[in-house]
Amino acid sequence: MKVQKNLRNNVAYVLTIGMLMFLPGCRFVDWMKEKFGGSPAPTSEEVGAAGMAAVSTPADGSAVLVTIAGKPLITQSMLDAEKQKLIASNPQLQAMISLMDEKQLNRNLVDGMASREIIRKYVVDNKVDTSDKYRKDYEMVLQQVKDALNTRYFMDAFAVSVADNEIKKFYDENKDAIPNLLLSRGGVEAIALSFDTEKAAKDFEAKAKGLKNNVTQAAKEVGLTEKVKDFKLVNEQSLGIDPELRDKIMDIKSVPSVSTLKIGKEYWVVAANKKEAPKYRELDQVKDELKQLIEKEKTMKKFEEEVARLRNEYKIEIDETFFADRVDNAAAVQAAADEENPEDAAMAVTMAGAATDANDEQPAKPKTNLA
Repeated sequence: MKVQKNLRNNVAYVLTIGMLMFLPGCRFVDWMKEKFGGSPAPTSEEVGAAGMAAVSTPADGSAVLVTIAGKPLITQSMLDAEKQKLIASNPQLQAMISLMDEKQLNRNLVDGMASREIIRKYVVDNKVDTSDKYRKDYEMVLQQVKDALNTRYFMDAFAVSVADNEIKKFYDENKDAIPNLLLSRGGVEAIALSFDTEKAAKDFEAKAKGLKNNVTQAAKEVGLTEKVKDFKLVNEQSLGIDPELRDKIMDIKSVPSVSTLKIGKEYWVVAANKKEAPKYRELDQVKDELKQLIEKEKTMKKFEEEVARLRNEYKIEIDETFFADRVDNAAAVQAAADEENPEDAAMAVTMAGAATDANDEQPAKPKTNLA
């Protein structure tokens, strides 16, 4: 019950945030329409006047669900419309919504809509959107959205197709690398213990074989139970085992069997009880997912090729000297000295060298792993 309650709370939170940020009815999208249509951003007065007019006289004739200062703010028709827009713009919410009853869903949506209107009114009443910082952020966000839309529609122009044989080939080549495809890595089920000398190991190996390869029983009879290591299924991803020992166990061909393996200065007696092959999800179960993945990869490849083609077509040129190494810059200046004014070139070389020395004296910056 507690898990279900937490899930409902999480769904409510996502829905509320979705109402505030992603709904087509949000002022954010109004900004986009006004920006891309060439109209200036609305002032607080304009927004306030239009908003209050709509609030005062709801035209849909449906039941009023929320009021503000005694006047209608949100109606049943507005709620229904926003619900459809939310689902249409966020298909991933469909499964989450199915976990909630309709009344709870409607209540959460109304909360989100009311919060949105509260924020709108606050911004209007306090003229927040008239500040220089607000206007600057407004222009920046709109440009980011426009760039994102440009990229999306640019990529939509690339029609890619994926054949069944491509999916099968991708599946065969990547089923060990993609976690979603791999159910079990398989491996050799092994139990082992180590000895300091080869003779002690061989003696124990013989005893274990006499007990039908039961290393555990053999260890118990000679008082070495605490030395027994149950490695379970040993494969390339196994942890807590010496890599050399791991690899040699994986190379065991005959199972069940008991053998002695020399690892460094130790001798390990290993009982390989069985060998399991890797298990994967059936291709038919993941075919649609793989198709989408391949389509994305092909689209990105096409995207890069098209950008490269247009770079040439539009005659894009980059001044690489700006990004050259400091030593290369000095060399370039020196080369120029051979052809142009020697005194000016010499001064340039000297300044380049001084800049290099100054940079070299700075403390080294720590390396950062951004992978």
